[in-house]
Amino acid sequence: MADVPQSFLGLLVTVLYLLTGVSGERLSMFSRVGDNVSLPCNNVVYPDCSSTTWIYNRDGSTGNIEDVTLGKINVDQKERAERLSLGSNCSLHVSNVRAEDVGLYHCQQYLTETGPKHGGDAPVHLSVLTISSTPPVTDLKPNVIMTLRCSLLTDTQHGTCWSGFSLSWGPKTGTKAQVTRDSSCDITLTVTLQKKDNSRKWTCTLTEKGNMKISIDFTSTFSDIEEKTTDSDDVISTLPGSTASITRPALSTTSPSSAGTSNAVKLPISHIMLFVTLTIMAAIVTIHTRRIRPPKALPPQAEEASGIEIHVLEE
Repeated sequence: MADVPQSFLGLLVTVLYLLTGVSGERLSMFSRVGDNVSLPCNNVVYPDCSSTTWIYNRDGSTGNIEDVTLGKINVDQKERAERLSLGSNCSLHVSNVRAEDVGLYHCQQYLTETGPKHGGDAPVHLSVLTISSTPPVTDLKPNVIMTLRCSLLTDTQHGTCWSGFSLSWGPKTGTKAQVTRDSSCDITLTVTLQKKDNSRKWTCTLTEKGNMKISIDFTSTFSDIEEKTTDSDDVISTLPGSTASITRPALSTTSPSSAGTSNAVKLPISHIMLFVTLTIMAAIVTIHTRRIRPPKALPPQAEEASGIEIHVLEE
C-alpha cells in the first residue's frame, strides 16, 4: 500500500510533463511595423493561463521585463500595456507592432504564486522588418534620387541574420536601380525616379533558404504633382486642384462632368454679349430716326381747340 502514493505521484509528474509540451525550442516570429502578431506559448499548464508568465528581453540586454504575471498583464507603461493581451492557449498578442517590440520572449509556468518555476521556458524570438526612404515620401518627385533601406531588426544586432536568411528586392526594378548590402539583412536600393514611378510599389522580401518568410512594400507617390498622359504620350504636370489647361476656382476638377460644365459656361456669355450689342444698336437707330422725322400736323379739332391760327406760306 505504501507504493500507491509513489505511483500516483509519478503518474502526476508524467502528466504535467506532457502538458508542458516541448519547451526550450526557440521559435522565430516575424512582423512588420503596424501589424499584429501572436507569440505562441508551448508549455501551458493551466488552460485559464493562471500559471502563465511572459518575460521579455530587449536587444540582448541582461534585464528582463515581466509583461504578464500569472495570466495578468503587468506592464508599467500604459501605452505598451494597451497593446498587449493574452490570446488562445495563453499566447501573447501584440497589436500595432513597433520597433521597440523586437526581442526575445519567454513563456514560463508557475503552479503556485510563490512556488518555483515549473519546467523549462518556451522562448519566442520576435523580429521586425522595416523599410525607410530618403528623402521622405513627401519630397518624392521625378528626377529625385530615392534611397530605400530595408532592415531586419533583431534582438542581437539590427541587420544581422541567422544562417540561411537574406533580404532581396523584387520584382525586377530595372537596369537603373542599384542594390547594395551592408549585411545579408540590411540592404539598400537606390534609383533615380522617373515620371512612370509615380504610385509604383517596391517590395523587400525576407527568405530562409529560398522560402519566403515575410515581405514589406513601399509605394513611391508623388504628392506635389498630378500627371496626365495625353494620346501623344506627353505628360502635363499641374498643381493639385487645378486643371491641365485653365484654372477655374469656381468649378470642381474632381467631377467627371467638369469638362461639360466648362463648355456650358461659355455659350450663355456669348448669347448675352450678342443680346446687349443688338439692344444698343436698336436704341441708336431709334434715337436717330426720331431726330430726322418731321413733326406731325395737329388734327383740325386740336387747332380749333387751341385757338391758334396756322398760316402756311407759299413760295
